[in-house]
Amino acid sequence: MSIPIPLLPRWLRYLGVGAVAVVLLYFSVLTTPPVTPPEPDPLWDKKLHFAGYAALTLALAYATAQIRPRRRRVAAVVGVAIAYGLVIEVLQLPQPTRYFSLLDGLANAIGVVLASAWFLVEPRLRYVAVGGTDTPSES
Repeated sequence: MSIPIPLLPRWLRYLGVGAVAVVLLYFSVLTTPPVTPPEPDPLWDKKLHFAGYAALTLALAYATAQIRPRRRRVAAVVGVAIAYGLVIEVLQLPQPTRYFSLLDGLANAIGVVLASAWFLVEPRLRYVAVGGTDTPSES
């Protein structure tokens, strides 16, 4: 038995990926970080990195739901998400209020890898097309 999951049109799925990527870029490069964290938690920044890149990975996984072969798709999703995190860290180098951090990169990568558990669940799902011209596919 498979669980039906609505599959939005391809353009809308990729628009979602773009939205997540822009939010990550905005908060990682374009804004000035707060002087102190909003709560006394020494790992608050790493939690944000983890959550942001987990969200990017899930958005990419959903957007690429119809791409085959599966192994290549998983590698592409993980590779793109990790590469995006590294690019963001490098973009922070010239910023006077930002800095390149291997620990931030590690938090990004952990978020990507743990969110990749989606690919273990996905075979139990069935994508059902909603609008658009995409044809539904089963994973």
